Amino acid sequence: MSPDSDRQLEGITRGFVTLSGGERERCDIMLRYSTHDPLVVALTVTRPGHCSACWVISRDLLSAGLTGTAGIADITVQPVAEQSLPLGVLLRVRDERGEARIHFDHQALLLYLARSHAMMPFGSEAQSRQVDAELDQLLDEGQDPPLTR
Repeated sequence: MSPDSDRQLEGITRGFVTLSGGERERCDIMLRYSTHDPLVVALTVTRPGHCSACWVISRDLLSAGLTGTAGIADITVQPVAEQSLPLGVLLRVRDERGEARIHFDHQALLLYLARSHAMMPFGSEAQSRQVDAELDQLLDEGQDPPLTR
């Protein structure tokens, strides 16, 4: 895959968010994946009457959270079973202001991640990013300017 052939995948699902204060609200959850940055998924949560919140989360972390608790510290993902509801996923995001718990459908995330893995198979992300070229560019930008005589 050439570095210029960026492909994108968007998906939206409904869920709910529980904030530190305990209030639980319905929300829309938009997932965005791009082969240009294949290691992450952008997750945007929109609640009616509020500003949207966006996080960039490791695709591997989301995948691992489908079968068990994954992540440490500020972001964790885990499957959850609630009475009379389909299997869900709980994403916990913590910062200095508190915690948001985002609940959404397990099947929706599973299908979304399967589609992203069809675009960029697991383990092939590094090959697609031309890591050496990016590293060379970063190192070139950090060099001191040439000396003038």
